[in-house]
Amino acid sequence: MSSFSLSRASLKGLRVPPGIGAARLLAGDWWKEEDLPIAWDRLFPGGPLRVEVGFGGGEFLLEMARRSPGDRFVGIEKFGEGHRRLMGQVGAAGFANVLSLLGDAYIVLNLAFAEGSLASVTVNFSDPWPKNRHARNRLLCAEFFGIAARKLAPGGRLTCATDDVPYAHQASKALEGSDTLASIHPERAWRSDSPHSFQTRYERKWIAEGRPLHYFVYERIPNPAEVARAPHEV
Repeated sequence: MSSFSLSRASLKGLRVPPGIGAARLLAGDWWKEEDLPIAWDRLFPGGPLRVEVGFGGGEFLLEMARRSPGDRFVGIEKFGEGHRRLMGQVGAAGFANVLSLLGDAYIVLNLAFAEGSLASVTVNFSDPWPKNRHARNRLLCAEFFGIAARKLAPGGRLTCATDDVPYAHQASKALEGSDTLASIHPERAWRSDSPHSFQTRYERKWIAEGRPLHYFVYERIPNPAEVARAPHEV
C-alpha cells in the first residue's frame, strides 16, 4: 500500500477531465481506455502541450505550470506514488493545466501523443543505471530520442539533464547521431548551466556539492514537407 494518501482538500481542487472520473484519474493508467493518440484538445484544452518524462516529486513540472498558466503540462511517471503525489499537489494548488500519466515512458510517449503535437519534451536527471547489465533501462538513448523527435512539432524543444558523466557522454553520442534533432549549443556537447530560469532543490544541492551538471537542448528539424507547407499556413 502506498505511504502517500490524498487529502480531501486536494481531491476537491483536482480538475478531472470530462469522461474520465476521479478514480480513473488517480489510478494513473486512465489513458489506456482512451482512443490513442489521446485527443488532448478535448480532454485538456489550452495552449502548447508540454511533456516531462519521469517527473519524480513533481517540483519542476509544477513550477513550470505555475509560471506558464496558458500552457498545458503532462507528466509521465512509472511509479504510482509519484503520480498520486503530483495529483494531490495539483489539486491543492488548484492548477487546471497539469495532468499525469502512469506507465512506461517509451510506450506512453509513443502512443498517447500524435506526431508533431508537442511543444517540448523534458527529461530531468533520469536514473543513469550505471551497471552494464542495466544499460537497456537507460532513457537517454537513440530509441527514446527518435520517439521524442516524432512527437515534437517542428521547432519543438527536447531538453535533457543528467549529473552522471558517463551517461552524459552516452546521451551526447546518441543525440549527435540524430538527423531530426539539432543542438542549440553546437559549439559544445552540452551546457553546464540550466536552460531554465529556476533551479530545483536537487540542482541547488548538487551545485553546492560541486557535482558537474549536463544539460542538452535540441530542437526538432522540420522535414522538407513541413518546410514546403509552412508559408501557406496561418
